[in-house]
Amino acid sequence: MGGIDASRIAEYYTESHIDYRLFWGLSSAHGLHAGYHDEAHQSHAAAVENLNRVLADRADIGADDRMLDCGCGVGGSSVWVSDHRGATVQGIDLVPMQLQKARELARERGVDDRTAFARADFTDTPFADDSFDVLWGIEAICHAEDKADFVSEAARLLADGGRLVLSDGFRAAAAMTPAEREAMDHWLDGWAVPNLDSVAGFRDSLEAHGFTDVRVEDATEQVLPSSRRLYWASRVAAPVGRLLNRVGIRSDTQSKNRVAARYQHETLTDGLWTYNIVTANR
Repeated sequence: MGGIDASRIAEYYTESHIDYRLFWGLSSAHGLHAGYHDEAHQSHAAAVENLNRVLADRADIGADDRMLDCGCGVGGSSVWVSDHRGATVQGIDLVPMQLQKARELARERGVDDRTAFARADFTDTPFADDSFDVLWGIEAICHAEDKADFVSEAARLLADGGRLVLSDGFRAAAAMTPAEREAMDHWLDGWAVPNLDSVAGFRDSLEAHGFTDVRVEDATEQVLPSSRRLYWASRVAAPVGRLLNRVGIRSDTQSKNRVAARYQHETLTDGLWTYNIVTANR
């Protein structure tokens, strides 16, 4: 994936799956992503599902649409869109375990006839030109070394009139102190993220590849409760986590995941990055 070792990303999500189950309510929320909190969706599970609703509304997804879910994880978003909007959804991911769980969820929800899941890199997919009406990504594009590789592939895959919709973290600070840079590195490295693009840089890439009507919505306030949830889970679990790591029960990848959960919140509240929803037309 544009210089990123796909096996490292797969290792991160495979080994951290137990943490998501314990602290993220994965069995009920069916999504590894942040929740979009508003007055009507204040519980964790409701907010996680609500982000699917928000993105589907932004892209005006309907039953006639063919959607590609880039970095589909355990399939929660793919299944939700197919179930609630009637779209035909192809999910792709690098983690075989997650793909299997996505297929199981689709069967449980009765949408396996409108969903499919495959192992593929979203910067270099096997699909033909103009294959999709919607390209969707939640907290996945950050894993690409060069985000322009994803944008280029998205431009190829989207049919005329197609829409791009994603939510992700974007770098906000033009320059950082050594301490700020170290905090960001703890977060990004712990979650197998090579870097964050700036909003301006990502917008420029979209426009350079022919996308129009690029819109960026800052949703930092809406995801702050999710960020705090991760922060406190990290702090509460720290003593036991360090002990389990020392005796070999938890791996270095799992330990870095816990540390990253702390620093993602500290760097967010320090204004080093923001969480944004991006939409664009093809």
